[in-house]
Amino acid sequence: MTDLIQSQLKTIFVMGYCGLTAGLIIDVFRLFVRRFLKDKKIGSFMVKILCCIVIAFLIGEFSFYCQNGKLSFSGAVVFFAGLWLWRKFFYGIMNASD
Repeated sequence: MTDLIQSQLKTIFVMGYCGLTAGLIIDVFRLFVRRFLKDKKIGSFMVKILCCIVIAFLIGEFSFYCQNGKLSFSGAVVFFAGLWLWRKFFYGIMNASD
């Protein structure tokens, strides 16, 4: 395989896992807000902002690993595909115990 194909495959796998991880992080933060911050609007707002910051850091680190920080269309598409896969196959696992 050429170097270009190897780098594109690396980007696909890494950003796909980044999307799956982002889905997991979103679910963990939502569970935390639902269980501990039910009536506290300011607290839940701050936790949601923290969730966005964590996911932005995650995207930055994963894209730096696979493409030296370059954002590409294919990386974004695969990231959203990873989010979709999380929602399709794993969404609701954390809610099953309620």
